[in-house]
Amino acid sequence: MRYYESLYIVNPNYEQSRLDEIIKTVSDKITEYGFKAINHFVWGKKRLAYNIQQHKYGTYVLLHFETEGSMNLDQFERFMVLQKTILRNQTVLLDDKPKKQSEKSTSSDEAINKDKSEQRVVSEQSSTKKVEETNEPVESDAEEKEEK
Repeated sequence: MRYYESLYIVNPNYEQSRLDEIIKTVSDKITEYGFKAINHFVWGKKRLAYNIQQHKYGTYVLLHFETEGSMNLDQFERFMVLQKTILRNQTVLLDDKPKKQSEKSTSSDEAINKDKSEQRVVSEQSSTKKVEETNEPVESDAEEKEEK
């Protein structure tokens, strides 16, 4: 068995119903080409490293699938490139079988993001504390020498 991971970026302006249609279309093509979908995740809207077709943001979707051979992989790649709804895509061969994840793992991702935002708040608070501490008047070296 060969395992693949395909990450594709969709226009960020699409509503959830349109995004679901795109995911269903990709899933149907996966089964049509003889592949078996393992996971299909929507990572959400994220800022792009550079503009793609005048878009600063994109909706990222991750797909894991397995196949017996790679005969139809070129056809799948061609299908993904020809889709006007998909801005970019990348498919790579995985070394190991990806773990099948449930909806519970998505909530754990949200918890991780919440922890990161809490860490940011704590670090911002500590940096403002340092700024407050440095606002105290500091005697210059010349004044210290005069006192001695």
